[in-house]
Amino acid sequence: MTERFDSPKIYTPYRSRGQKLFRWRRSVIPKVLFSTFIVTTIATIVTVLYKYTSVNLSMEKSFIVSVGFVVSFLLGYRTNTAYDRYWEGLRIWSTMVVAIRNMTRIIWINIKEKESKHLLEKETAINLLLGFAIATKHLLREEQGCDHQDLKPYITNIHNQLTEFSAKRNSKTQNKNKSSFLNSIFKNPIEIDAKLIVDKNLPLKISLYISSYISAQKQRGSTDDASISILHTNLCTLVDCLTNLERVLRSPIPLAYAIHLTQVTWLYCLSLPFQLVADLGWVTILVTFVATATLLGIERIGEEIENPFGHDENDLNLDDFCGLLKQELSNITANKPPNMEDWIFNSEVQSILENDDLQNRNVLNREIGINRTDSQDTLNPEMTINMEMK
Repeated sequence: MTERFDSPKIYTPYRSRGQKLFRWRRSVIPKVLFSTFIVTTIATIVTVLYKYTSVNLSMEKSFIVSVGFVVSFLLGYRTNTAYDRYWEGLRIWSTMVVAIRNMTRIIWINIKEKESKHLLEKETAINLLLGFAIATKHLLREEQGCDHQDLKPYITNIHNQLTEFSAKRNSKTQNKNKSSFLNSIFKNPIEIDAKLIVDKNLPLKISLYISSYISAQKQRGSTDDASISILHTNLCTLVDCLTNLERVLRSPIPLAYAIHLTQVTWLYCLSLPFQLVADLGWVTILVTFVATATLLGIERIGEEIENPFGHDENDLNLDDFCGLLKQELSNITANKPPNMEDWIFNSEVQSILENDDLQNRNVLNREIGINRTDSQDTLNPEMTINMEMK
């Protein structure tokens, strides 16, 4: 997905999305086609036996009425729950992007560049913000480590430290595994958590380096206390978004509910030909095919968007999101921080302002009747007559 990161696709809501009736790409129909074929095959066998043999496999329709309501309720609840998780993931990611944009703005504008190296420090800190988003993407996809092609360029300054720290932690863990059984029981929980932080939560590790940068700017006096407070607040927002994204990832729908829903849906679909064959005959095959594709498709949609961070076509386009964020931050750091005197008090702006001011004065003079033919303001004779009449 590196190409999506380098050339992200931008969703345009005003562009026509094309005809959706015959679209197969990003549709769930191909994914449930095999299951639908199995049920339809059973429906065909039941219909053939009913038509050409004395075997009567038909049954009453009461099962469709009673179980159909339950299946529709369960599928509706599953789909709504899955979409809530999808929307929640998008909302949290958007909040994280807002925090990164705010921190980039404060770092690039409010932090003073007392030396030439301070500009490089600012660019490095902004790269870490982008690295935080990319590392969060890989964390949500269960892609561990810090050697991802799209991530390495933005954490180059801390990459070696991350690797060394992880190697030391792994070495300590291996030594402890060789120790006695009692030592393995009484492991220090803090050390285990530290290993998990390094190996499985790279964004949290990156946030430590961003925090150290903010603290260094405060000690150096590079900016005011309000800007430091804003940076710390937005950094806390980043960690909060990371935790909430993990919550969406780690708390799926209860397994018992998912299993029961799948079993009931299959039972309902398999029972359709036995209840419809007596009334519909050969049409039973078509009705069973359509009903099975519909129900299993809805169930598959809920399963697919339940985890919106994966590589499925209907998941959130995290590669595009990170690519767009990279373009935004690159456009900011491509130019030096703007100076107010450069864009307000330049000659072009001053000439425009002077021309506008002169035009406004002329309009005002015409409205109140002031004649500026000489150096002093004199009233227009017509206006003098009007004033005397009043």
